[in-house]
Amino acid sequence: MHAASQLQVVAPENGLVLNAGGAVTITVKAPPTAFQSVSVVGDGPFALSTGMSAPLYEYSYPIPADLASGRYRFKAAGATASGATVYSDPVEVDIERPDKPKKLESEWQSVTLGEQEDTPLQIWGVFADGSKIDVTRSVRATYSSDRPAVAAVSSEGGVTGVGAGKARITVKYGDKIIVVGIVITPNPAAASRAARR
Repeated sequence: MHAASQLQVVAPENGLVLNAGGAVTITVKAPPTAFQSVSVVGDGPFALSTGMSAPLYEYSYPIPADLASGRYRFKAAGATASGATVYSDPVEVDIERPDKPKKLESEWQSVTLGEQEDTPLQIWGVFADGSKIDVTRSVRATYSSDRPAVAAVSSEGGVTGVGAGKARITVKYGDKIIVVGIVITPNPAAASRAARR
């Protein structure tokens, strides 16, 4: 049997929603003699764990209450006797605040970009306990542009200048809405090429 297929994350399941401020236990399944050590690697709170040399491969992670909302990925890593590292398939979880924000705030009132330039928006949720959490990449946040031919926006708040003009990006999170003005300036190189035609 191939070593990679012997190494798998059995909990939590892919796509699980976890509460910020809580905790999660990651359980990895591997044959007892296949690896010298097994650890977990990933983003955010799932940075490299301490390797374990024998089952039961369980790793507990506290999830900070002020962690930015959104998707985080991790996978199991197994070190073989020959010194190779084998990885499991990745698992993605969504970490969110259990409560809804009282209001949304943006890092900027408006953004100016050139054509073909892009920048991420930064959206904050202000919660009842006074905490201010980055909800830019939250799966609960939705983004739309009133003029996609001027400014396009991704599902995670990335804005791209498409054509010169003004647009408004509307961000919704539950029943809260914030609008960020976008100004796209002409790209001088593109403008001079157009003038030469």
